[in-house]
Amino acid sequence: MDNLNQSTAPDPANVPYRPLAVRYGGIWGGASILMTLVAYLTNTDPSLPTTGSIKYVYSLVGLGVAIWAITTAIKTDRDQQLGGYIGFGRCVGLGTLTGLVAGVIGAVFSLLYMTVINPGFKEQMLSAMQEEWARQGMSEEQIEMAANMSGMFTNPVSMAVMQVVVGVIFALIISLIAGAVMK
Repeated sequence: MDNLNQSTAPDPANVPYRPLAVRYGGIWGGASILMTLVAYLTNTDPSLPTTGSIKYVYSLVGLGVAIWAITTAIKTDRDQQLGGYIGFGRCVGLGTLTGLVAGVIGAVFSLLYMTVINPGFKEQMLSAMQEEWARQGMSEEQIEMAANMSGMFTNPVSMAVMQVVVGVIFALIISLIAGAVMK
């Protein structure tokens, strides 16, 4: 009778999930790097407004990779480390940490990309944005004001920091949904 009352599942407090976050965050970050390099080599950078509908393909692939990385990390933790049960809070923590790892990897690569691989990226992006604004009918002074404001946010460091912040927020949202479904 005593065996029926004993739990065979490990205590989640004693099972670290950081290695899973690093593994799947690394895969997510690596896939992001690969997509950036493909976009650069094929001249279809999705961050430029002139790339048309290809940016939606990159967005969908990026979203798919993010969802896969977070849900696979949660599923692996639940099924292989915790005996089939995982709490909602652990799902959110694991998924968010996975996003942080991916965001940091992406930010480091972004700095490298914008300073070494494609040092003209900022000017190229600002030029494409100005062309798009002109096409939309903005006046020269409106374009100049918008370009000055955009310039503050398009330097490599601020873009890298934003990549980490957005990655964590994005991962948090996916983790909240995945945690509600997978727990």
